[in-house]
Amino acid sequence: MNRPLEELMLRIRALSRSPEKLREECIGIARGKSPSAAFDLASIAARVHDVDAITAMSAAKATRWLAVIRRDYGDAEFTQAVRTL
Repeated sequence: MNRPLEELMLRIRALSRSPEKLREECIGIARGKSPSAAFDLASIAARVHDVDAITAMSAAKATRWLAVIRRDYGDAEFTQAVRTL
């Protein structure tokens, strides 16, 4: 079952609090990976960017939800979601 887009938009907001370089990397990851792969890769990216554990987990989860938006709602909604970040 698809989650409502409004809920997913709330869940991705954590990325807006991440450092800009990490945020851009996470957006790129979500653009091309499945939600599960996006979570894993964003976790690795966060460690590389040397952010604290809470920020790293938040970024990884938000990246997963961003990939869910792309998968479930398409590229147009994904692009719109990215613009909010």
